[in-house]
Amino acid sequence: MGTDHVALPENYRLQFHHELDSTNAEGLRLIAAGEPENLWIWAQRQSGGRGRHGRTWQSLEGNLFASLLLRPQCDARTASQLGFVGAVAVFDAVAVLAADHEVNLKLKWPNDLLLNGRKTAGLLLESTSGSNGRLSVVMGVGINLAAHPQDVPFPATDLACHGAETTPPEALQQLARTTAQWLSVWNEGRGFELIRAAWDERSLPKGTALQVRLADERLNGSYRGLDENGGLILAQADGSERRITTGDVFPL
Repeated sequence: MGTDHVALPENYRLQFHHELDSTNAEGLRLIAAGEPENLWIWAQRQSGGRGRHGRTWQSLEGNLFASLLLRPQCDARTASQLGFVGAVAVFDAVAVLAADHEVNLKLKWPNDLLLNGRKTAGLLLESTSGSNGRLSVVMGVGINLAAHPQDVPFPATDLACHGAETTPPEALQQLARTTAQWLSVWNEGRGFELIRAAWDERSLPKGTALQVRLADERLNGSYRGLDENGGLILAQADGSERRITTGDVFPL
């Protein structure tokens, strides 16, 4: 499947680049230039891919690097829910791509996809407000299709390692389809309870032992689910619960 054969849902557009610094960075530039929403930005290569907390996303040849430009009709707090929307969409897209292979897919808070316990996809939301005050969001997705990095804090893998060989165009087509479906369910935040339930169904099992690494401390406990805003509920040994809104999560 070539770039001309990526079938997108109705009202979505595609911009392809052989190389970019970052599809998210390009999305922010296009927002500043007044580009309309529902644009997928896809690059064959990235020279400066970005991950959460300012980390570098290693953009290895043959993987998918794509960002979706959105202009939600809601406030910034509600728009942050798009991370969960994107995570569920990534899960469902990869589930289709790997349907003929025995793989175990789980979501790890807040929006990483684990394949057999190793990270195979991640998501980065970035937002900005224009001079008119309207919020714009770039939802960046990286999926390890053909290769994965070795020197990373959390062990990684890719679909090809498990026999699920696919191409970036095929992966993008599936991702665009599932993203459109779950954006419709989310409905500018009105359907977040459905999104939260869908995320929970696809997550690590409740009771999974976790370590949460914050800027100034490390917390050990077990996963108890999501709160009403999508925060992680960590059950601690003394019976107390801690709500986590930012941090890195490592299953123990």
